[in-house]
Amino acid sequence: MGENGWWTAVVERMAAYQRANPANLPGAVLAVETAGTAGPQVAAVGAGWTADTICTLASMSKTFTAAAVLLALEDNGSLDVDAPVAEFAGMEPFASDPVKKRITVRHLLQHTSGMPLYLPYGAPPEAFRPPRNPPDIWPEGPGTLGPTVRWRGSPGDTNESVSLGGDRRPARTATLDEVSSFVMRTYPLLHEPGAEYTYSSANHVVAGRLVERLTGQSPNVYLRRRLFRPLGMRDSFFVAQPPGDPELRRRIDEGVTREQRDRVAPLSLITHDGRWPPEIAPGAGGGWDRLRRGWRYVFPEGGMYSTAADLLRFLRLLRDGGRCGAATVLSPAVTRLLTADQGFASTMGLGFRSTTTPYGQGPGTLDHLGNLMTYFWYDPRPGDPLLGVFLSQRLANAVLRNNMADGMRAIFREFVPAVYRERG
Repeated sequence: MGENGWWTAVVERMAAYQRANPANLPGAVLAVETAGTAGPQVAAVGAGWTADTICTLASMSKTFTAAAVLLALEDNGSLDVDAPVAEFAGMEPFASDPVKKRITVRHLLQHTSGMPLYLPYGAPPEAFRPPRNPPDIWPEGPGTLGPTVRWRGSPGDTNESVSLGGDRRPARTATLDEVSSFVMRTYPLLHEPGAEYTYSSANHVVAGRLVERLTGQSPNVYLRRRLFRPLGMRDSFFVAQPPGDPELRRRIDEGVTREQRDRVAPLSLITHDGRWPPEIAPGAGGGWDRLRRGWRYVFPEGGMYSTAADLLRFLRLLRDGGRCGAATVLSPAVTRLLTADQGFASTMGLGFRSTTTPYGQGPGTLDHLGNLMTYFWYDPRPGDPLLGVFLSQRLANAVLRNNMADGMRAIFREFVPAVYRERG
């Protein structure tokens, strides 16, 4: 079968799984690279899916927002992840709260700040009482970019109603600066900073603001200059369709082409009852707008687009100690923070597996999952390090009647074990 025959077997297995389970796996892009593989191997399964399909990464975006924070700190002259966030210029909304002012950069990037994820209006604590006369959904019309819903915790997902200078508007119509200020002022803490791990997208909303304040650039533009271009990640971006505001466009537009937009995969709705999840706000047309047309919000906690090939380039950078060919893209200090165990089963940007997983990955494996059925990992196994990527676009129930496990089966019961079984 040749040196890559094992990969052919993996792809055939996944193609058979997709044909047998189209309601659970609409399509996917699969990719691996090992020391003994003749370069990166990328394949697609499912009608309309190709090796260069572009997908929204969902929470995998947090890895790149975290990398942006580390690079920005270093470029600013002090790579100190234990510095209190409130001490940085422009991050004063934390300073007025006696507990929030103790939140550090480490707490943000490791999800130990205590900020919450997906709480409904009216749920405790006090700050999550409903706003005055809250609408069930925001009225449709120009500029609304879809309804808001009664859940909060990830502004890009929920399109929550944010308070700006006494007015209220959907988060998608506000800038990252405006949304992050609202989050810092109003989100309560569920526990003391650093006390325990509580996954929260709000951490990376604030982290995106920190990048803006440290660099004077939107985090997506900074990442494009500092990471994506040096690595040749040509199909990686946060803003697919520039906003109508000329000044905002100047600050956040990434120059995405029509050809790239045409390659962005649609999102399949796969829920228990076929209805839209209550914590996720659809676009103005009732479904998810894959291009996020008209959004003013950059969405650092979940809005990055990329391809499997681009993600392999990033994993390769971690494997090679921050170097891309002859160029140093990440310093040894930043690389260590992204790859070394920092406690709470994570680095500063990825999960850290201290023991062999049930799926075959070895100790020291770095990984991150996205709730749209996206996943990548780097297993530094001696002599044959393995890089892997799985990208699909499947919107499931995430809070009420959660059926994420159904989608994860394709990744963790089929794809990842097949890679290790066939590769050996």
